[in-house]
Amino acid sequence: MTCNGHEGGCYVCFDTQACTGCTRCVRGCPTRALRVRGGKVVCRTELCIGCGNCLRICPSGAVKASTTDLSHLKKSRISVALVTPILYAQFPGVLPKDILRGLKRLGFNHAVDMSYFFEMFQTATEEFVRQNRETGEAPWPLISPVCPVVMRLIQNRFPSLIPHIHPIKRPVAIMAKQVTRILSKHYGVNEGFISMYYINPCPTKKGDSPTGEPQSFTNGGPYAMGIRDIYTRLAHEVEHVRRIETIPMTLASYEFEQCTSGDGLLWGMSGGEASVSGIEKSLSVSGIEETVSMLEKIEMGLFRDIEYIELRSCTEGCIGGALTAIDKYLAKSASQQMVKLLGTGKRLNRDRITKLYEKEWFFSKRSEQGALGCSCHALRPLTIEQMRKIDALVRLIDGRDCGACGAPDCRTLAEDVVRGEVSADACLMLRARGMSGDDVMKHINSKEWDHACQRFG
Repeated sequence: MTCNGHEGGCYVCFDTQACTGCTRCVRGCPTRALRVRGGKVVCRTELCIGCGNCLRICPSGAVKASTTDLSHLKKSRISVALVTPILYAQFPGVLPKDILRGLKRLGFNHAVDMSYFFEMFQTATEEFVRQNRETGEAPWPLISPVCPVVMRLIQNRFPSLIPHIHPIKRPVAIMAKQVTRILSKHYGVNEGFISMYYINPCPTKKGDSPTGEPQSFTNGGPYAMGIRDIYTRLAHEVEHVRRIETIPMTLASYEFEQCTSGDGLLWGMSGGEASVSGIEKSLSVSGIEETVSMLEKIEMGLFRDIEYIELRSCTEGCIGGALTAIDKYLAKSASQQMVKLLGTGKRLNRDRITKLYEKEWFFSKRSEQGALGCSCHALRPLTIEQMRKIDALVRLIDGRDCGACGAPDCRTLAEDVVRGEVSADACLMLRARGMSGDDVMKHINSKEWDHACQRFG
């Protein structure tokens, strides 16, 4: 197993022995981060946004998420499971409290329910939108920051839309900050002794620190654990909790270790965030292709009459994440049934949250917007001269985006050639016309674009 990583986190690993070079993942990558060279997949990690499409598409199982396994808990002094409601959706008919108790049986010291912090985020969002209607501080529509894949997509392909990103911190960041602070005081230890483990539906964070030591949100965490990776063992513990253990009055030290409302489960489904936000002029979109299309429209200046847009890279929302364990439609049904059982309603004091809002406790810096997973090794911008050469080479190829060269399309191959990363010999169309790589470079470097295209067209 080989990981193609960059500083700040490698989202996926590739098993070169299992890879057959079929190019399915190459054609399915929304940011053109993958190539097949020498019969094996290669990842341009500066372009990877961690969407998980390659995990879904690969027919040989050669792609794995870079997550931490349960054995890592032994290295932690105080371990905390950060639980997204998507985990509850993986266990139809099981109450959230039993799943939280099952996590503790796996070895976590604390299991924190994210829905508590969804409500904090929601209240802060409503207040920001209300004030923005008067001040016009941020451009409409605001784009939800909840999906980290969407944030990286904006950074990668739509940097002009960064000002549209809602400046309230993501719920998981609010959760980690608050829980780390409270538990460090509870145990009387430095925050560095609190290890956070995000039970994740998608490959959005590197699981191991460079030193191999436990890390928290304060120094680069949390660790990521894929739902799929812990599902079997957790299911065993949950079944044990349901069948054998007596029902205690409570095992939770804090309110955020309980799930007492169904509101949080709505967030796992597409449209859930928009439905609970109370913002009438809102939209929800799910799926990577649909998200890209929506961002293109916003970039063109459309939807300015909409105040808030919930974007999720996975179809049906986070319940469709690449690291989930059960079918997304079954998970959706389970969530809907649990919402009916638990009901909906607020459990936090709004005035208290509003005071925190006024102190700017919820805000992230504008310079941080879209910076999730920002690579220090981004591609150098193309010069005008290079772009002309790429256009010339695309016209010379006159291909059908067949992918036989190992790139997702002809333009991507042309860009790789001009950057000097691969020879034009990789193109079957050019070889069929008797053109060598040296011949191609000679003509695109000669600036005789039209003459070259006429000669070989």
